[in-house]
Amino acid sequence: MNLKKITISFSISRPTLSLVLLTSLSFVLLIAGVIKTQSLRGVYLLWNLFLAWVPLFFVLVARRYLASQQTPNKAQQAIIYSCLGLWLLFFPNSPYIITDLIHLTESQSHLLWFDSVSFFIVALAGLATGLYSLYVAHQIIRRLTNKFWAWSIVSMSVVLSGFGLYLGRFVRFNSWDLFTNPIFLLRKSFQELQNPLAIQTTMVFSLVVMVLYVSLTLLIPPSYERTKNVA
Repeated sequence: MNLKKITISFSISRPTLSLVLLTSLSFVLLIAGVIKTQSLRGVYLLWNLFLAWVPLFFVLVARRYLASQQTPNKAQQAIIYSCLGLWLLFFPNSPYIITDLIHLTESQSHLLWFDSVSFFIVALAGLATGLYSLYVAHQIIRRLTNKFWAWSIVSMSVVLSGFGLYLGRFVRFNSWDLFTNPIFLLRKSFQELQNPLAIQTTMVFSLVVMVLYVSLTLLIPPSYERTKNVA
């Protein structure tokens, strides 16, 4: 019986496995690029891809605690809400990786085809990881509240992630700045709300991420929502 419980505890879901495969392919392509060019060009994408996995880690931890009991105790609730807060903080790193495609302009002409494939796979892996983390967060929030509030919070999170993406790409902030320099980050963020580029970027990426997410929810079978105790 104990062995059976251990096996279930460490089981990996099919969506997570697919993300691992995409991430592994990204790693292989980027390392192949390093070997081919004898330079570290593009290796920074591995760090960005790692950051795209961080929010998924937090929501999977939250889901484990939520699935452990029908009614989580206060300690478990504190962990769940903390994980959701950390998920929201790091979630913009996932759609942000799409903007790394801009670095294709730095590629040499004879390497453009290879870089295009590599950068696309990395962006796809990061975006898919982010969308799945959003889906898991949505299921957790819906269980803690209701369907209306779950969609409302998810929509608000997507808009905040769009603004966070702008801060990361154009103002060059990152998630760690909230801990290392929070006052300057908040002051600068309020100032940027008056920047038309910030509004445009937020609206475009919020729309893109939201449409992609709704499309994902339509693709996932309803039976998967009952899946428990998997990563």
